[in-house]
Amino acid sequence: MLLPGLLSLLCLWLALVPQARAQQPVQPHDTVYFTTGRKSIQIPFKLVHNLIVMPIKINNSNSLNFILDTGVRSTLITRLYYSDSLELNHTKRTQIRGLGSGYTIEAIISSGNSLNLPGIIGENQEIYVLMEDIFNLSTRMGMPIHGIIGYDIFKNFVVKVNYSSKILTLYRPDLRLKKKRKAEEYPLHIENEKAYVYANVRQHNGDTLQVKLVVDTGASHTLSLYLPSNDKLELPPKTMEAYLGRGLSGDINGKIGRLPGFSMGRYELQDLPASYPDEASIKAALNIANRNGNLGSDILKRFTVIFDYPHKRLLLLPNSKYKVPFHFNMSGFEVSTPLPGVNFYEVSNVVPNSPATAAGVQNGDELVSINGRSCFDLNLNEVLEVMESKPGRKLRLKLRRNGEVIDLVLVLQSRI
Repeated sequence: MLLPGLLSLLCLWLALVPQARAQQPVQPHDTVYFTTGRKSIQIPFKLVHNLIVMPIKINNSNSLNFILDTGVRSTLITRLYYSDSLELNHTKRTQIRGLGSGYTIEAIISSGNSLNLPGIIGENQEIYVLMEDIFNLSTRMGMPIHGIIGYDIFKNFVVKVNYSSKILTLYRPDLRLKKKRKAEEYPLHIENEKAYVYANVRQHNGDTLQVKLVVDTGASHTLSLYLPSNDKLELPPKTMEAYLGRGLSGDINGKIGRLPGFSMGRYELQDLPASYPDEASIKAALNIANRNGNLGSDILKRFTVIFDYPHKRLLLLPNSKYKVPFHFNMSGFEVSTPLPGVNFYEVSNVVPNSPATAAGVQNGDELVSINGRSCFDLNLNEVLEVMESKPGRKLRLKLRRNGEVIDLVLVLQSRI
């Protein structure tokens, strides 16, 4: 599912070699392996919009950029470019549906494919190819994004995500990593190939409720709560209407408001924005595993996270981001990159009655500079960090509109 701005997925790239079977026993239907007898492999990743982006090869293709997500089961190709060369095996047309209020979409399903990364191989992989690029991930992420990849890596390995160093470490599934002194361990419930945890939310009325959340590294927000799933869940007193993102079946709309507290074990985060999707957008999810919402990467990135599916546990160790305040889109507009991979930014989705509208910012404006710094010298993460830095900060924007350069001053403001 694609939420506040982005999407989510994680999977592994694997092809099988005969000797790997002898070195690493697995279940009969598993198809993901290390190519050597090593106990672990480290893989660097990029972190954009709180999402993990990794290079993957399919059937000996060039490297393709995939978002790594615990929230999906199958590998999904969302966009291929003219320069991409990819051959898929055993294809047929199908229709798929996910969260969102829209429609089913056409796709191609392909079986018998191989995926690989250095040190990891897999075979007989099933891949879905969307016939329409409904997510537009590349323009949101500032780089070419080819797809989303899901469940195989987590079920076949113990996975450590170090958000600070941007290193993913995969361990053999028979290894049980020792818990560090400051880490907290939680039961991880695996149901229908999705991982769930129990947490507590503290609401504005003083109530503390236990909620069951699907762990979703592919959601860039903090957390999402489904009001219809528990009649004790309430909207915060101050909310704003929001476009929450895009699911496979259409747009996801709802509200965003401040939640006083969120806790797992001894760790509590305070004053964080929470998303409350409209019932129509999440209708398909309400009866799945009695879930109350999902836990996203704006919380997960504040920890080093160990996903231990083989032993059904989750470990969290706070990092330097743990106490950083939560901010949410204080500019009143989003940034898109019509030329993924180039530092060229346009204004999109200007919110009515926001700092952006007060300053005169319009959809389609090109961002030329921010506080004197040329946007050609800023990557997407740097642009977003400025836009979400702190309430009251003045941004001197230089914009290009219809060939004319315009100077504006925008004051960041928290609207929730």
